[in-house]
Amino acid sequence: MMRVLVYLVCLVLLLSVGVIAEPPGTPSSDASMPRLERFSPDQVDKSADPCNDFFQYACSKWIKANPIPPDQAAWGTFNSLAIWNLAALRNTLEQASKPADSRSAVEQKAGDYYAACMDETAIDKAGLSPLQPVIDRIARLQDKSQLPALVASIHQIIRPADLNFISAQYGGVLFGLYASPDFVDATKQLATIDQSGMGMPSREFYLKDDEKSKQIRDLYVKHVARVLQLTGEAPAQATADAQMVLAFETALANAAMDIVARRDPKNLNNKMSLQQLQSLTPSFNWKAYFGAMHVPDSPQYLNVSPGFFKGMEKLAANEPIEHWRAYLRFSTVNFMGNLLSKPFLDENFEFYGKTISGAQQIQPRWRRCSTYADTDLGEAVGQAYVARYFPPQSKTRMLEMVKAIENSLHQEIDAQNWMSAQTRKLAHEKLRAQVDKIGYPDHWIDYSSVTIKRDDFLGNVQRASNFEINRRIAKIGKPTDRHEWGMTPPTVNAYEDAQTNTINFPAGILQPPFFDAEQVDAANYGAIGAVIGHEIIHGYDDQGRKFDANGNLRDWWTPADAASYEQKDNCIADEYTQDVPEAGVKQDGKLSLGEDTADNGGVHLTLNALQSTLESQGKSLDSPAEGGMTQEQTFFAAYATVWCGELRPEAARTAVLTQGHSLNRYRVNNVVANMPEFAHAFGCKAGQKMVRANACRVW
Repeated sequence: MMRVLVYLVCLVLLLSVGVIAEPPGTPSSDASMPRLERFSPDQVDKSADPCNDFFQYACSKWIKANPIPPDQAAWGTFNSLAIWNLAALRNTLEQASKPADSRSAVEQKAGDYYAACMDETAIDKAGLSPLQPVIDRIARLQDKSQLPALVASIHQIIRPADLNFISAQYGGVLFGLYASPDFVDATKQLATIDQSGMGMPSREFYLKDDEKSKQIRDLYVKHVARVLQLTGEAPAQATADAQMVLAFETALANAAMDIVARRDPKNLNNKMSLQQLQSLTPSFNWKAYFGAMHVPDSPQYLNVSPGFFKGMEKLAANEPIEHWRAYLRFSTVNFMGNLLSKPFLDENFEFYGKTISGAQQIQPRWRRCSTYADTDLGEAVGQAYVARYFPPQSKTRMLEMVKAIENSLHQEIDAQNWMSAQTRKLAHEKLRAQVDKIGYPDHWIDYSSVTIKRDDFLGNVQRASNFEINRRIAKIGKPTDRHEWGMTPPTVNAYEDAQTNTINFPAGILQPPFFDAEQVDAANYGAIGAVIGHEIIHGYDDQGRKFDANGNLRDWWTPADAASYEQKDNCIADEYTQDVPEAGVKQDGKLSLGEDTADNGGVHLTLNALQSTLESQGKSLDSPAEGGMTQEQTFFAAYATVWCGELRPEAARTAVLTQGHSLNRYRVNNVVANMPEFAHAFGCKAGQKMVRANACRVW
């Protein structure tokens, strides 16, 4: 049950290390590097009323000075940090790409990978040839009994998706396979199958009847047809196949689990024997598929979406073989489209970049290649990032802040008059058992078996993908490693994992404006501290609270305590069920409930922790800070700063429909409107917009 801090459209890219000759841990000031964003009291718009619209007060000057670049679907301080880090990574990769006997094995792989990615001439010349073997195998599909082995061959070469159960689907072709902890006994890893196979972001894109959804589906059909033509199909055949692909994927969408239902781990906990799984989909031979994927024999398999596989069975039983060939041909090529030659790349961007996200231009190739290097060899490039940009003192300071905020939650648990002694005791036990992972893993992934060639970019991607999918599959049947990371060290993000009871903060996010060694405590607590609080509260949000100290899905709440919790949390769900004008759709507060609960509770906990820290220094929240602000005002302004930014309408719509995070404006305004401490800090009065009459609060 991984829950990440930010949604993918608005966030980001991945980062890594520069080679500028500066002391370790010093962010580069080299002219080739973008400017790092840092919190400043001067950023606020003092002509605006913080009690009317705090996001406007804190962010309008930044947004006006930083319009969305044409190659971005969104732009904010998050994105700015990601771009800064990508520029740093580019420096390292370009240096490593220069052939030299002195290069280490890791430098050789990372450098040659980057060089192959940057060689557009060779990629364009290769065209579709790197995928031709699997395309030819799809063309030879004559009988549905061949489907399991064929699907396995596709799954072995496409990039495994990130595991995140707040996503609408696993990103891949037809369905997803991975290892995940047993919901009942989190110490064991089970083979898990998941819904996937839709080329648009979620089932809602196929099923909604509004005019915008119909328009996007029409454009999607044209996209499918163009991709199929690029693979060699005649225009008339491609047009007919495109309509079929839409119908095929719509059937998958109708069978897929709704994204709100998908949030509840109880709906995902469907263990089956191989016989039961086979009975669910008799037309698809799971033994053959698992054998081709080298999945160890197991007494149980986790099927997180049984309804989806019932729908897949109907397609396997009823769709003619030529429909399966067209679907698999399109899906495989489309999934790799952004990695292929220019015609495929341009078509991929036209639909996903422009139509779905609203970007006007594709990002520079060096950014994309830097991102791909982190995706495929993340812990290799991550080692260099950590060595240069995450000094030991940063980790020490982070751990101190984490402990302070955890202590704040311990105090909050004791203060809850609606919680029984029994539940309170178990809540404390869960918090004490939590593993705090800061910066990077204790043990690095060994990529020595991955062959990287300087003249074979897509081959490199396929070999790295094959390595990663088999690395994941090898975990099946083995003990869960609570210290393994689900993000690479250079990632600008953070996450909580309920099944390992861990909070995870990659080194990449521990840079300005989130964590800044030069800032006062109030600014760091408001920025990275609120992120820490957010992730801690995820263990006690509406779904995280269903897991115990050991990461097992177990109801440890008394019925009365659970009822009290839900009553308080329903207030948040109702508050966030709202029209989102910039997206043109309505937000479902039940979908975003976990993230909204974490936002509200995290800021509250962190402010309490800051108060304790200041008291130990002989100060208070009302003490002066910098720029004419109090410590408390600085805290709230720094919190808003990390969410400053905006999205294009297309990206906003996609974000609201497909994942569980509120847009940035609401992450700021709804949170502060629920806090009397904010009203005190800025002198807000009852009746003003940032003073909510029916203030919501769980933690």
